[in-house]
Amino acid sequence: MKKLIYRVFPEQEGVIPYLYIANLVFPLYFLFQESQGKLLLGLLLVTVFVLAYRQVYWNPQHTLPLMFIQMSIILLFGFAYNPLYIYMIFIIVYQMVRLPMQMLYVLCGLFTIFGLFLIYQVVLSGEYSAILNFGPPLFGGSILPFIMKGSIKYKEMSENLKRTAEELEQKNREKTRLEESKKQMLADISHDLKTPITTIQGYSKVLYEGLVKDEEQTKKYLRYIYEKSIRVTSLIDELFMFSKLDSPDVPIQKEKKDICEFYRGVIAEHYDIFEEKDMELEIDIPNEKIMHAFDQKLLNRALSNLLQNINKYNPEETKVFLKLTKNEEKIIIEIGDDGIGIREDIARTVFDPFVRGDKSRMNDEGSGLGLAITKKIIELHNGNIRVDTTPKQGKTNFITELPLKV
Repeated sequence: MKKLIYRVFPEQEGVIPYLYIANLVFPLYFLFQESQGKLLLGLLLVTVFVLAYRQVYWNPQHTLPLMFIQMSIILLFGFAYNPLYIYMIFIIVYQMVRLPMQMLYVLCGLFTIFGLFLIYQVVLSGEYSAILNFGPPLFGGSILPFIMKGSIKYKEMSENLKRTAEELEQKNREKTRLEESKKQMLADISHDLKTPITTIQGYSKVLYEGLVKDEEQTKKYLRYIYEKSIRVTSLIDELFMFSKLDSPDVPIQKEKKDICEFYRGVIAEHYDIFEEKDMELEIDIPNEKIMHAFDQKLLNRALSNLLQNINKYNPEETKVFLKLTKNEEKIIIEIGDDGIGIREDIARTVFDPFVRGDKSRMNDEGSGLGLAITKKIIELHNGNIRVDTTPKQGKTNFITELPLKV
């Protein structure tokens, strides 16, 4: 029954078309009191009227000619049957507001002219008592559509203003959040750079002042300085990459390549670090070619960050699940493991800058920018990335989705 109702008028229109068409009951009642010839002709006209009324909702591009058909039938009833049939104008008044303003002027103007001509005929026939009955339909056909259209426009403007106010409020909240995030980022950068630089200053001062005489100790201090300088360089590199990706005009060199072969290559680059920790790799990548446009250098970095994190933060003999699938809409790259897992509260912020999962990772010599960089790279490819903390396989699964059509 519901499907049948929605075939009469579109579901999004609701009950409004039914409410207006219900007014057809009154002209039909008087029509059945006409002679047989007029009744049959009238029923034919009503059938055409109803079909035109219905098609307005299904064929918006033909609204104007359909409205002219309905208006012509109303006026035909008024001239050939009884002038009071022009009350039928109230059936189509809600459809009239769908017309552009220029066409609305034309249609309402024509109705007003023919309506006044009907009044003139009534005056000539001496039916002066009926003249007052023409007030409502003339108002309904000549003025009411403009009032309704203005009301709808006012409602749309109010909704647009409300929506704009909500968007501005949301942008202000986002701006505040970004400012706080930047402040926190500066504090984290200062902290992360201060530690290795302080170490370098301390050891270099000891060596410069000749306080260390033992050669082995000297080599040890030099190794510390070298390692900490590498750490500083790495931090600066990550920070530069993060800042670069945050720029709206960041260059991205997309090239159509076989993403399956590319993914195998990225895994192969990291095979040694997994082998060192006796990690078992379960790889599920199609043998077929899947051609996709992507920036090979950037996407390599994004996936490498995920693979390195899995290797870095999980114990030996962890099982790693690497999968690539494709459906009609997107390519899905999954990188998961059955290691220590990630808490749900941490998962919600794991892609934010300087988040390192838990306290045990705060001194892991990582920058805390790896996953934030990964997220930005995926977004540059119009994709998205999320972490599933309760996957079907393992304990953690990073899911990257790249759309086939951009």
